Amino acid sequence: MSYLETRTPRSKRPLVLALLVSAAVVLLAGGFYLAPRFERQAPVITLTPDSDVVGKAPIDIGVTDQGTGLKSITATLSAGGKEHPISNEIFATPTGEKKLSVEVAKLAGIKEGRAVLRVVARDRSLFTGNETVLQREITIDFTPPTLQLIAEDRYINFGGAGAFVYQPSADTATSGVRVGEHFFPGHKGQVKGKEDHYVVFFAHPYNAPPNAKAFLVATDKAGNTREMGLSYELKNVKYRKSTIAVSDSFIQSKVAPLLSAGDAKEGSAKETFLAVNNRLRKQNDDRIAAITKKSSSARQ
Repeated sequence: MSYLETRTPRSKRPLVLALLVSAAVVLLAGGFYLAPRFERQAPVITLTPDSDVVGKAPIDIGVTDQGTGLKSITATLSAGGKEHPISNEIFATPTGEKKLSVEVAKLAGIKEGRAVLRVVARDRSLFTGNETVLQREITIDFTPPTLQLIAEDRYINFGGAGAFVYQPSADTATSGVRVGEHFFPGHKGQVKGKEDHYVVFFAHPYNAPPNAKAFLVATDKAGNTREMGLSYELKNVKYRKSTIAVSDSFIQSKVAPLLSAGDAKEGSAKETFLAVNNRLRKQNDDRIAAITKKSSSARQ
């Protein structure tokens, strides 16, 4: 054996093996602990509404991270050569979600025109962390659309319907008549030779409060809204009331078959009648309302 050759004594081999096993266990444990800290999934940034035009309506900025959690968020709006800070937050503990509501109109010195919205989010992954940058060129617009009433109904029955013709400005995104919680959209191109005129048909609900007012409403892409009160004489029509006697045999022969196979039919005649008259009627009304919301503006 040359003087360069070495050998490990047999008595030390178990010790070396134990050290190797221990080192492997430490490495595996460390990898198991640190692996989540090295995740590569960057934060997600969303804007609501997701539009390139911003008005007086607030913008909701949502930031989420499904991995190590958020570490920091910075948001700024650059307009007119000036940078307006929106948020600069560092989280002491991992945060999975953060929402910001920004009212651009309330930022000091902000004016209409072109601007750049920039949001930077970083998570808590080891070392520099994963970063997401959202930069959006937007137009700031605080001026609501204009409305011009062209033709109107002077008399509308309580619980009846009316029709108006109007002309909104070209920047209008949605328009129509609002009565209380009800909104009736207007339709463009219904007046021959006046393609920029809209026609709206609306109902004055029979169950609306006596002081309920109808408004002509126009909203642009930035969320700015213009309202115009509508004046018409509401005729208080008295609807006839009557009482109809319904027998148990009528309910069983005519009403009960309207229930679906999955509905219980073992209740009393009164319960069967109420199930159809209340729940089934509401289901049908909701379905009709959903279908009519998708109606076409084209004349048939």
